[in-house]
Amino acid sequence: MITKWLKRILGIAIIAFLIWYLAGHWQQVRELLKLSVFELIVIYVICFIGTLNSAVVVMAILKPMGIRALFWDMILLQNACMLLNYVPMKFGTLFMANYLKRHYGLKYSQFGIFAVYLTLLLSAAAALIGIIAMVLVYGFADVHKQILMGIFLISLIGSIFLIYFPLPIPKGTSKLAIALRDFIGGRQVVTQDTKSLFLAAFFLLLNFILTSVRLAVIYHGMGKDINPAGYLVLGALGFVMMFINITPGALGIREAVLGAGAIVLGAPLEVGVTAAVIDRAVTLSWAFVVGGVSAIWLWYKSPEDFKKNNNT
Repeated sequence: MITKWLKRILGIAIIAFLIWYLAGHWQQVRELLKLSVFELIVIYVICFIGTLNSAVVVMAILKPMGIRALFWDMILLQNACMLLNYVPMKFGTLFMANYLKRHYGLKYSQFGIFAVYLTLLLSAAAALIGIIAMVLVYGFADVHKQILMGIFLISLIGSIFLIYFPLPIPKGTSKLAIALRDFIGGRQVVTQDTKSLFLAAFFLLLNFILTSVRLAVIYHGMGKDINPAGYLVLGALGFVMMFINITPGALGIREAVLGAGAIVLGAPLEVGVTAAVIDRAVTLSWAFVVGGVSAIWLWYKSPEDFKKNNNT
């Protein structure tokens, strides 16, 4: 209970700081808001392609568990969950678990495997690119770049370790023991399917690159271009931040981290924060419009999916 309140307080404090900072630098921020219609179209096209990639990733991770998910179904589900994850308690994740169980027979323990592998693969792919960009372009001579490199190294090593480290299979007939056996057994199946793992990692890597391109378009539209490798580093930071999810949709956390990352890469804090806020505005508008339409579509097709889950 205490941890929950601390997370809320920290999240509110970060959001309040960003609002205070942007308000105090409003003149500079206003000068940065120069995105053209063409640039906005490019950004939304990138969001669309990212949605398609995400659907392929979901299908690839579910395949080793015997789930043949439908491509269009996963597109709708991804968009709906993007919207629902802005609701407290990560309702989007709970909705996806319930949906996959009802329509594809995926056990909750298997969904746990899916969620873990999705996060770990995403983090590993982003961290690897971040490390390469830092080594080849930025180096790590000063302490700030060393910290950034340390974040990427810990994320990469930790993700690979958690993907492949063997776990003992518990014995017993309790619900917990059975659930853990299902989880570990399913984890072994996924780990052994190298083809599906590499396919998922490849499309996650494409999504990571798309996120970096989206940031590049935003920076260019603001007239504040940086080294192209810097967008890869910022994109990697944004993906690694999935582990720090103390507010709905990591609201405020991602903006603060990308703002700090921009300073390390030579851009002013107000530029980094403003770019991250614009990027958030784009994803929010996509979530509420496309995600809203997708949620309505899924509700029309199967209203029962939106009712309270009985965990049976």
